[in-house]
Order: sequence, then C-alpha cells, then structure tokens
Amino acid sequence: MLAQKNYKRFVIEFGMGLDQHGQDPTSAACKAVKDAIANSCLAGVVEIARLSDINDMRVDMHIACPHPDLIDREKVLATLPFGQKQLFITEGGMIAHGLFQPELGDKTDEAFIANAAIIVWVDVNHMIQSWQSEMNV
Repeated sequence: MLAQKNYKRFVIEFGMGLDQHGQDPTSAACKAVKDAIANSCLAGVVEIARLSDINDMRVDMHIACPHPDLIDREKVLATLPFGQKQLFITEGGMIAHGLFQPELGDKTDEAFIANAAIIVWVDVNHMIQSWQSEMNV
C-alpha cells in the first residue's frame, strides 16, 4: 500500500522584478521569479528530502503585479525548470513613473514592478520512507 502524500514547505524564496520599458507585466513577473530563485541551490531536495526525481517537488508561485490579467501564465511557469508548478497571480506590485523612451517599446513612462513568493513543498512521507530504507529500519 502506498502512503498518502504529506507535503510540507521546504523552501520559501522571495523576489522582485522590474519591467522598466515596454509596460509588460509578464516580463516583470518572470524577473521576479528569477530573482527569487537566483541564489538558491536546492541540494536538500535530493540529499535530505531524498527525491529521486526533482520534478516530484511541488512548487507554488505567487505573483503580485500590476495588470495581472495581462500576464502570460505559460511564460511565467516556464521560468522554473523543475517541479509540479502552480501559479497564483494577484493584483499588486507597483507602477512607478520613469523615463518614456519610445525606441525601447514604451507606450507610457510607467515601469511595472512585480513581487514573487516561491514555495517548494516536499512529501515528508516519502522522505521518512527513504531514510528508513537507508538505515534498514
């Protein structure tokens, strides 16, 4: 009989992304996700949680950004290379007024700022079973 999955948070990372020119909330959201994971090495997912397939981790991506209805969900999801991904988008972030440069694709002087919270979940039951197998308990 397979044990029921029991996911617990393993890592929480936060990031900020800015689309200074072009007014693209997708670009700001992708940069926020990349910022959140840029300095993370998830060695513990393999070495401690004992995931044999890194895609077995669950990853929740929470994005707060201006104009959330304009975000290309697939592009944002593609910024993470691994895991069973879920994306949650809400209105938030910030619109700041910067420099209007039409040659850079600007329609206005607005810069879009997005925030991201990335949560990695692992199955604790799998982890315990792996430890027990390793220790022959």
